[in-house]
Amino acid sequence: MSKDKNEIEFNENQEEIKTEDLDFESALERLQKIVEDLEKGGLSLDKTLAEFSQGMKLLKFCHQKLDKAEKKIELMLKEDEEFSEEVPFDSEIEED
Repeated sequence: MSKDKNEIEFNENQEEIKTEDLDFESALERLQKIVEDLEKGGLSLDKTLAEFSQGMKLLKFCHQKLDKAEKKIELMLKEDEEFSEEVPFDSEIEED
């Protein structure tokens, strides 16, 4: 049974993302690349599903990192009596 060129190429280029080896910036960069590839189109169904799956793992990883950072900031602000009130992030400030 012979494999066509696209299937061989897919198997050789498929790399499983190990989030324990990534920092936030690297994960975000890889996620952006996946989104670009998916938006361009032209990928096989198998490649599209694999990219989407990896993208979802990276998205979850990035959200967890951001949540953890936000909790650390809130904790630091609560521990310091001068800054005992919650400070909103720029994205939470409404523009008039």
